[in-house]
Amino acid sequence: MNYQTVRWISCGALIAAIWGCSSCSTSSKKAAPTITFSASTTAISSGQSVTLNWQAFNATSVTITASDGSSSRPVVSGSPTSGSAQDSPTQTTTYTAVASGPGGSSSPQTATVQVATNVPPQITQFTAKPTEVSTGQTTTLTWTTTNATSITISPTLPVGDDSGPLPTSGSATVPVSATTTYSITATGPAGTTGPQTLTVTVPFTLSLTASPGTITPGQTSTLSWQITGGAATAFTLVDGSNNSVCSPCSPNQGTATVTPAATITYTATATASDGTPITQSATVTVSSVTTGVIKHIFFLLQENRSFDMYLGQLGAYRPTRLAQFGITDTQTIDAFNPTVTLTNSHTGAKVQPFHEPTVCTENLSPAWDESHHDTTLNGGDGAWATANTFSNSDFGMAGFLDTTTSVAEKYDPNGTRALGYYNQQDIPYYYDLTTFFPTSDAWHSPVLANTVPNRMYLMAGTSFGHEYPDGSSGHPQYSAPTIFRAMNTANVSWLYYYHDGVFLANFADFFDPKIQGKVFPDSDLINRLAGTCSGGACDPDQALPQVIFIDSPSGGSGLDEHPDNNVQSGAAHVQSIISALMKSDAWQDSVFILSYDEGGGLYDHVPPFTVPLPDAYAPGQCPDPNNGSPGYCTVGKLGGTFNLTGFRVPLIVISPYAKPNFVSHTPRDYTAILAFIEKQFGVASLTARDAYWQDPSRDMSEFFDFSTPAMLNAPNGQPWTQVLATQPTNGTCDQTKEAGPTQ
Repeated sequence: MNYQTVRWISCGALIAAIWGCSSCSTSSKKAAPTITFSASTTAISSGQSVTLNWQAFNATSVTITASDGSSSRPVVSGSPTSGSAQDSPTQTTTYTAVASGPGGSSSPQTATVQVATNVPPQITQFTAKPTEVSTGQTTTLTWTTTNATSITISPTLPVGDDSGPLPTSGSATVPVSATTTYSITATGPAGTTGPQTLTVTVPFTLSLTASPGTITPGQTSTLSWQITGGAATAFTLVDGSNNSVCSPCSPNQGTATVTPAATITYTATATASDGTPITQSATVTVSSVTTGVIKHIFFLLQENRSFDMYLGQLGAYRPTRLAQFGITDTQTIDAFNPTVTLTNSHTGAKVQPFHEPTVCTENLSPAWDESHHDTTLNGGDGAWATANTFSNSDFGMAGFLDTTTSVAEKYDPNGTRALGYYNQQDIPYYYDLTTFFPTSDAWHSPVLANTVPNRMYLMAGTSFGHEYPDGSSGHPQYSAPTIFRAMNTANVSWLYYYHDGVFLANFADFFDPKIQGKVFPDSDLINRLAGTCSGGACDPDQALPQVIFIDSPSGGSGLDEHPDNNVQSGAAHVQSIISALMKSDAWQDSVFILSYDEGGGLYDHVPPFTVPLPDAYAPGQCPDPNNGSPGYCTVGKLGGTFNLTGFRVPLIVISPYAKPNFVSHTPRDYTAILAFIEKQFGVASLTARDAYWQDPSRDMSEFFDFSTPAMLNAPNGQPWTQVLATQPTNGTCDQTKEAGPTQ
């Protein structure tokens, strides 16, 4: 026998081998079984499952039992020696696994799974702040839940560009047009809780306007009334001698035509459901002075577009378009140099203007510091601390790329989108309007800042010390008098229309019943232009007031043309309003002024220019006592004051009395709109800024020829709505494509 091949031979086998005994015992010892055992988790909620995994060696069977401390049950018995199984314990359970085989049984292996009993969901907070708002104002709903996997709130909340379900804890700011009861329901593994409710109240209000407010003997004026916040149980409208104007009067909204022989005040009284009466008055002044041919002035400011990047290609478009009607374009437009090159001082990238391939781009920052840096003042940013007077040569207008990182971006690290422009392919409706109707290549926002300070100028002729928006919607209501208060004082009829929110709600004036009762959703405007008032027929030219302000649709609708939103959708929204006006009989004596509140951080090559200080409030000297609002009256790091305009923004003046194809080169900021209203209808100026534009050498009269309505129809005699381009909305909306080429 070869000894080298012997590894292990039992004693009996060795004897048998030596003695040749075939009957000798040859039994050998068997290996003991072993097992590895685990649970997929050590903790679950009641109703969930756990997966048990095992693998046994030297075994022929496996047994797994479950014990919850009071009873035991088999989970696995005689199964394969490796595998997995699911179990759904209802309380904390210890699993024990044992493998068996010829060599005996393995040592027990255990795994304990904690089972948490499901707790019903709880709604721990559901609040609204404020709980009472005026029509169109917003409230913030806040909710907190526990043990919930989903929540529902009704009525459905507008979530803007967001998608997907509401978070189980969160907040949302929503506009409220009527008293609304909101309810919340929370759902979780252990069931559903709710609904829990709260009510946001819109007070019962009444508005009464007279249009026009001033007439000559024999002319008529239209009284218009509307009730919000509920339905009136009774309504009366009487003249100064207590004679009824209409009997019966439409109780909640209506119009009545009057022809007073002398100045007279009309009084409307509406009774709420609780029996409380409210009254409003409107005066019709009868004067021998001719009031002029313009009865209605509409004005609307959309969001955040510079002239260069929106209308910079207009000069190339106009000649060909006008030639289709046999018209030679004699106007010039100051547009950007297509080869201008800006350098991003952070990345070193060099960028030239390029056609923006997407109608949706990420945001940019036009705030005080960023806008002042964008101008590239001689001497650098530090020069703002001492500079007092300015000329065009003081500005390089080259810093726009540097400030693009002030807001979050995902797709454009070099900030190239600041030089991305649109043309007639993207916004053909605007290119047509600015070809046929007057525009300006010297029209600026009032201040080198972002939206809120600029819109303060639109409402009040000043930002009264504010360089920035306040950090909270709970800021003190601004006491500055607005154009709406001034029009009430001058007996000028007006209405304020909104689509999403109401910017005027930032001002104390909004809470004056004589003002808040004139604020309505823009659906009311569309109905009036279509000749429908309170469900009945009406004459738009009589049903509309002298001044119609249309707030930018800045909110969940995304129709304000602001970066992040689709410019084509916004332009189509504007076209729907202007087209409704052009189709109505109010078109014959109206002016519609369309502009933009500020440049939005987008490139423009024309510097700001010097204008009068509106008032005595220096930056940071805000007159309203701070109520603890965070960021109230913030002052930027760069100097400067309120004696400079902002950047150029687009302007279109649309009216039958507008000068055809006209381009103004007179520098103005858009407080000139306030001056135009004031001058047309005898309203007092608000500040030195809007008063500045009433001077005949600077006012907006150059946009018009009031001797003839030359623009009542298109040059071919057809209605404008059949000639102006239709605004498409099918352009590419993809922010990942926003970045332009770099050098």
